Amino acid sequence: MKNRISKNILMFLVLGTSSIVAQETIEEFLKNQPIIDVHIHITKGYTDNEDYNKINSDIDIAKIEWMRERFDKNNIVFALGGGPMKYAKLWQQIDKRHWSGPRFPCNPLREQDEPCDNELPNLKELDSLFKNETFKYLGETSFHSMGLLPSEERFNPYWEMAEKYNIPIGFHADAGPFKRNIEETPNWNEAYGNPLLLLPVLEKYPNLKIYLMHYPGRYFDECLAVMKKYEQIYCEISAVSMFAPKERWEPRVKKLYNEGLGDRLMYGSDYVGTIRKNIEIIYNLDWLSDEQKRDVYYNNAAKFLNLLASEIEEHHKMVE
Repeated sequence: MKNRISKNILMFLVLGTSSIVAQETIEEFLKNQPIIDVHIHITKGYTDNEDYNKINSDIDIAKIEWMRERFDKNNIVFALGGGPMKYAKLWQQIDKRHWSGPRFPCNPLREQDEPCDNELPNLKELDSLFKNETFKYLGETSFHSMGLLPSEERFNPYWEMAEKYNIPIGFHADAGPFKRNIEETPNWNEAYGNPLLLLPVLEKYPNLKIYLMHYPGRYFDECLAVMKKYEQIYCEISAVSMFAPKERWEPRVKKLYNEGLGDRLMYGSDYVGTIRKNIEIIYNLDWLSDEQKRDVYYNNAAKFLNLLASEIEEHHKMVE
């Protein structure tokens, strides 16, 4: 009995020490490491959300302040996020680390898109917002959730504008999410998340700066095909790497590197409150070198977004 207790104590000490060492390792790795999050969702605040509903009496401000805390704790120097025009303006006004823009197109039936009076933003207003750099982003796209083709003619002025101002565009390139409110998305068609549907758009606007969200999902081969054809097309692995079995998505990420496209993989979190979890997912890909991990966290996105040397220097100072 005494030997059994001793062995149990020894095992506890070994496992406990191992856990502490692992935790210290990631904390040490992330010191002075800026991170760019290329996938967040800008929305109204929800009164039933216990994570932030006590932070401020104004629930919309409460959510922004809660996100600010997540950014501070995880070295997020800025994030690309789309949502209703009202909140896209508000979020970047309160915290300049938000590179905001409109969800495209927005869904008038979807609560997360409220307020959404029109599917497409006013062209004149959006041009002004892009021109003065109030807005720096377009997306996430909703073509799959609304059963729309990105090549429809009515979208052309927006693609033209994004190309003109070099605006990054987040394209939902997967079949999911699979749990959804059917009443909000009666025209849902997962086939419209296929990135090959972007090819007619890219033929007209070959300099569009697009990144493919949820790369290792349903359309991972199609993502690779588009990325090989256009060198400015990047990707990120959020959501799929959290909810799909690792044995399914990890080989697809390895294929990205084997195909010589690993330098176009960027970090994204997607879901509210999962910034840290997605950081750990990248860190725990033990076949990536430290340099490659740092590229995913920051350097690849800095290249994708054509950041200036002065901006990169400032971002590193922010997390010292």
